[in-house]
Amino acid sequence: MKLADEINARVALFESRREDWSVFGFETAVDKRFARSQRRYIGASGSINHQEINAVAPTSFTMSVQTMPPGNRIPTHRHETEETFFILDGTCLVTVFKGDEKVEVRLNKWDLISVPAFVYHDIVNDGKVDCPIQTLLSIPKPERPDYQDPNLLALQAAVVSG
Repeated sequence: MKLADEINARVALFESRREDWSVFGFETAVDKRFARSQRRYIGASGSINHQEINAVAPTSFTMSVQTMPPGNRIPTHRHETEETFFILDGTCLVTVFKGDEKVEVRLNKWDLISVPAFVYHDIVNDGKVDCPIQTLLSIPKPERPDYQDPNLLALQAAVVSG
């Protein structure tokens, strides 16, 4: 393969990223405040379909941008791998849970948090503007999130098996 072809296959331009509001649709069915979009850049993140054809093929990690409107949130969940959030604009509150411990971290534009594997966390956009968050998972094809909410777990199982 020529270098130009190899590099072209590893470029993801903003103008060709699809702002997908449906990827978290089953979450939104439980609570409208879970609504957020996702633009995939590397791999398909923790989504159900790892066959994303409009993203750079993942070799080591996934990277997407999730955008949350003010008042919306990412539900409490965990992954089998480290998950890193980098705030591109706005402000949000990240809560991390481990056993009986709970830590809240305020993140603003250009701030980052890296949540260890198997640690529950959620994010709330409690600011006044949309909060786009660059999200990285540290393996190329992560499993779906492990939600704390049994309703989300049941809906996720129905979507995966259906």
